[in-house]
Amino acid sequence: MLLDALNFVSNSKDKFTNQPNGIRATWLPDDKFNKDSFFLTVFGRPEMDSACECERVADANLAQSLHLINSETVQTKLSHDGGRAAALAKEVKRPDKERVTELYVYALARNPNEVEFKAAQSHLNKKRERAGQSEDKELTAEKAEREAFEDILWALVNTKEFLFNH
Repeated sequence: MLLDALNFVSNSKDKFTNQPNGIRATWLPDDKFNKDSFFLTVFGRPEMDSACECERVADANLAQSLHLINSETVQTKLSHDGGRAAALAKEVKRPDKERVTELYVYALARNPNEVEFKAAQSHLNKKRERAGQSEDKELTAEKAEREAFEDILWALVNTKEFLFNH
């Protein structure tokens, strides 16, 4: 379910062998697809060797934390060109409050409180300032905006609220 939630909030899809593009992980017919996604293995999708529920591991572990924090899988989902963060970054005419609220609604099914919005706004402003002061010209205003929304989305999917609700 967590992989499906991550795909939903980031607006990305997975491809599993011999399955239609974008099939949800919860719809996979058996465990042979675990090899297609390390995410499924790390987060305890059972191998289905028996009918016993005891195969499922419900305990959190270090591999799960590390996978969410710095895996290529999660980073690719959050930063792909057709993703939610990229789309919101392009909508520069929309107020920051609307765009940040949209991320919160998709990720946590609620609006950000004032403290959360101020933190997001501060991060957006910091990235924008870095782009304006960048000497190496690699950090353009567009790239800074996109990175800021990717960072905010990354922070949201790593909250206990996101992980425990999904």
